[in-house]
Amino acid sequence: MKEIKPKNCSVCGDEFIPSKTTQKVCGLDCAISLGKSKVEKQNRKSWSKEKRVLKEKLKTHKDWLQDLQKIFNEFIRLSQKGSKCISCSNSNPTDAGHYRSVGAHPELRFEEKNVNLQCRKCNGYWGGNLIEYRKGIIVKYGVEVVEWLEGPHESVKLSISEIKEKIEYYRKRIKELKNEYSNA
Repeated sequence: MKEIKPKNCSVCGDEFIPSKTTQKVCGLDCAISLGKSKVEKQNRKSWSKEKRVLKEKLKTHKDWLQDLQKIFNEFIRLSQKGSKCISCSNSNPTDAGHYRSVGAHPELRFEEKNVNLQCRKCNGYWGGNLIEYRKGIIVKYGVEVVEWLEGPHESVKLSISEIKEKIEYYRKRIKELKNEYSNA
């Protein structure tokens, strides 16, 4: 018969000789404490799930759009990784800059060809550096795309379910891009 070696109690840390090889605690008090901590952990997990669901129910249309914007911008940064600033060719662009602004042209907010990598200087301080941005788009996509972006567009009001679909779409694309980069 195999000799049972002393163990340290997983609750109090005291050394004890277990009566079974699977025993993790030294006695009844520690067993009760371990059981309570497991129940509390399950309750916290359940509560955080409920909290997430409640938060989602309280989100406004604007909140959902902001969520989509964050994910869309992350997608732009990843999909154009290694590119230079579309306006000034700075080699370290960090922003997803809109050619046609979200405020003036909300219908182009999530149009991929309207959003390109820009350095902070061009996107923030120089108001988009639009003349150079336009030249960059012509080089990248062609004059037809610029003319289309500058042309008239029907207004678009995405429903919350459409926004959620776009969020899932871009999350999937981001995951694919990350996998591509990690395998490269």
